[in-house]
Amino acid sequence: MMAISEGTTDDTNSNNGANGDGSHKRPIRIASASGGFSDRQRAFLSLANCDVDCIIGDWMSECTMTLRGAEKVENQKKGKTDAAGLYDPTFMENLKPALPIMQQKRIKVAVNAGASDTEKLAKLVEEVIKEEGLSLRVGWVGGDEVTDVVNRLIKQGEKFENICTGRELKAWEFDPIYAQCYLGGAGIAECLRSGADIVICGRVADAAPVIGASMWWHGWDREKDLDAIVGSLTAGHLLGCSAYVCGGYFSGFKNLLDSCENIGFSIGEVDYLGQIIMGKEPGTGGEMSVSTCTSQLLYEIQGPRYFGSDVVANLEGIQMTQLEKDRVLVSGIKGSKPPSFTKVGITAFGGYC
Repeated sequence: MMAISEGTTDDTNSNNGANGDGSHKRPIRIASASGGFSDRQRAFLSLANCDVDCIIGDWMSECTMTLRGAEKVENQKKGKTDAAGLYDPTFMENLKPALPIMQQKRIKVAVNAGASDTEKLAKLVEEVIKEEGLSLRVGWVGGDEVTDVVNRLIKQGEKFENICTGRELKAWEFDPIYAQCYLGGAGIAECLRSGADIVICGRVADAAPVIGASMWWHGWDREKDLDAIVGSLTAGHLLGCSAYVCGGYFSGFKNLLDSCENIGFSIGEVDYLGQIIMGKEPGTGGEMSVSTCTSQLLYEIQGPRYFGSDVVANLEGIQMTQLEKDRVLVSGIKGSKPPSFTKVGITAFGGYC
């Protein structure tokens, strides 16, 4: 098993996705297996039987960050060294049935199901792989748990302004006990470059698994290929909630009432230039359309500039074209360098800031 800290990645092997003959690799096909901890358990097995190169999934929310983080702190206070791992409890039930197919088809996995015990979940995945007689390699990304860093910065006078209200942390009446920052996709890319088949993360940004998989596949340079990387950020934003973009969270739902059962999981293709084709799991309900993609694009963004730890997206020139039924081309996004800071979620007993 390999471990990668987000601050130790190396992009010197980048070749912008070029093969040895100067041609570019085909688009990477990425399927999204989960939009939250309560998503359907058939996802990995169903998607492993599709034509995909990588399966990603989001098992974390700000709610689970708080719950798992607070419980971890309590366990540490009580000296509970044998406490159950504070990762997603349903993840293995979803993953295990698909492992043989993923090995056979060489499908990669990148997920944030590690929550507050990423290494423990990675070790469990490794144990199950051995029990199944398989040879898949597991990696995990650390560096998201930053409680000590936050407390040190508070003492040094850091304001920690709330991104929604602008209030400073000192106006809060509660003492921080746990903090996780939102990492990007670079650590995931490095794990995949190092030979991992399955990458377990804690708090990475929702789009990070798609970014990491795309960076690895195409060999993008974090400094030079921003307009390509920004495509994977946008794809990750669209894919991050899985079936949401297939009509699962769509204001035009009345038009989908005849096909709303068993809404499909989303599948995106990202080419070496960062252009995206959005599709969905074949033979399932819902739809992939310009309307559903637009609805998901506007979900949880701050405005025309969408900030990530790897790149910032300028969405003003974005274009969406319906190529055919359930296939949407997304292009026209421009990228710029990421900020020198990232978002951090801070947990305390007694309230919400």
